Amino acid sequence: MRVFGFAWLLAGTVLAVACGKSGSAPPTPAPTPASGSPAAPRAGDPASAAAGGTNPRIIRTGVLVGESFHPDRSDEAIRAFVADVKSDETGGECSLTRTGGSGATIASASYPTRRDSRMQVSITFDSSGRLVRFSERRGPTPFSAIPPGTPASQLDSLIKAADAKTRTTTISLDYAIDQAVASNRGGGKPTTAVLGTVRAIEKLETLGPPVAHLERARKLCGV
Repeated sequence: MRVFGFAWLLAGTVLAVACGKSGSAPPTPAPTPASGSPAAPRAGDPASAAAGGTNPRIIRTGVLVGESFHPDRSDEAIRAFVADVKSDETGGECSLTRTGGSGATIASASYPTRRDSRMQVSITFDSSGRLVRFSERRGPTPFSAIPPGTPASQLDSLIKAADAKTRTTTISLDYAIDQAVASNRGGGKPTTAVLGTVRAIEKLETLGPPVAHLERARKLCGV
């Protein structure tokens, strides 16, 4: 499985990227079902067949433009996965964003501060207040290395270069499609990643566990 990613957003929102058979063009992901519609397929269920006989799956994660990696899906690899960057929940500042249209709320926690962030946690709730997504990034943000007044035309290349210099650990729990990804990347080392269900990763003690970081951020942000 090959995963293609996009650059991190300032809000820490995790983007959707397509995952298919190696060498095939990435399919267009289907929209998230509205409330009351059938639930999205679980990570272990067969996806609906697309044109050409491929079975696309959706992976939301944060990787660099042009970077590719193959996450290990085995239970053994998930249990053995170790974060290269330790979590740091010292201090903490929170910001809340309500999106237009969908009415989703995004709570973003930065530790120890937004200005000098070494760990970021983003939690997304739908308009009914249901938790739909959690993401965590350990390591300094690449934006801290961008000089003020940098032209927009140079931002992508500078962010990519800054991010590649630093080893980071990222964790994504997508409750809407019951899929989780944990990865180590950057710092001149190969990317290592695992892919599984939310249940398989959210309580891994080797990662914190993520569910504890989720609750810490909820308490900090009052959501």
